[in-house]
Amino acid sequence: MKFKSDFPIILASQSPRRQELLGMLGVDFTIVPSTKDEPDPQQFQTALGYVLACAAQKAQEVAAGKRDSVVIGSDTIVVLDEEILLKPKSKEQAKSYLQKLSGNTHHVITAVTVVQGDSELSFHETVQVTFFDLPEAWIDAYINTEDPYDKAGAYGIQTVSGLFVKEINGDYNAVVGLPVAALTQKLNAAGFISLEGSGVRC
Repeated sequence: MKFKSDFPIILASQSPRRQELLGMLGVDFTIVPSTKDEPDPQQFQTALGYVLACAAQKAQEVAAGKRDSVVIGSDTIVVLDEEILLKPKSKEQAKSYLQKLSGNTHHVITAVTVVQGDSELSFHETVQVTFFDLPEAWIDAYINTEDPYDKAGAYGIQTVSGLFVKEINGDYNAVVGLPVAALTQKLNAAGFISLEGSGVRC
């Protein structure tokens, strides 16, 4: 199964994980990362408001000069007891994050904004993730790799740190970084993609 589009599709992200997930559709797309700094989380009353703003900012920035294209922006955060855990900036911060997540349940929120001309749609997926109790030696070994430092919450469910995950309730791909099934539904409903060979939207 493969989709097609009459629009140029742009992913406003340099994340290889999001690129791989969007590639599942079989639609040709290009990568044009946003260059703006993400807003300060403290400016927002809720974690959801923050991640929606980040996704919208990415899509809107890239779409500003490409009105004929369908631009997809996405952002993912980890939230534990209302605290947003972003990408760790040091080993100490990565260790602190993982110690907090150990033995606890947190939420991963991925927001997506799609912009085409004057049209814009946004949605999000919230996934509940529970960690095993983590031995300190495991945390120390993991933070000595390069893996935690480009990932919200200092872990990636699709990498070796997926071994930390006891249970997940929700869309696995949303935790990876892009709820591609929900995105496909919305792109199809908006007329931005269609099933190849069908001639019509499914």
